[in-house]
Amino acid sequence: MVPQSEPQHKRPSILVVEDEALIRAILSDELRTAGLTVVEATSADEALSYLKTAGMVDLIFTDIQMPGSMNGLELARRLRAQNPSLPIIITSGNTGPKGAEGIGQFMPKPYDMEQAVEMICSTLGVSPSGGRT
Repeated sequence: MVPQSEPQHKRPSILVVEDEALIRAILSDELRTAGLTVVEATSADEALSYLKTAGMVDLIFTDIQMPGSMNGLELARRLRAQNPSLPIIITSGNTGPKGAEGIGQFMPKPYDMEQAVEMICSTLGVSPSGGRT
């Protein structure tokens, strides 16, 4: 008899939408260390383009203030209209949670990277190693 191997679980994928390169890179690295797949976008336009061409992700983490034709709130509204169950976390250092109600969770900047990873993992129902909780 051959032992059954553990089923392979798809690693949850996160789309991090942040125009500040250092913040985006650090958060993305922390999420990868936690066992998540990360796609990075520098603007809401780039994020929307990725989603249209490459498919969906399991969670969106987006800043509000970004360059381009739309901000993070508009991106979140569009994605919420297309997929009401898609988890979205919105962050900003300039704006409070006003406008994010009914769209997604809010995390104020500056945020602790560990807390951001915990919030993302908790929202997805996974442990920081990528396993389901």
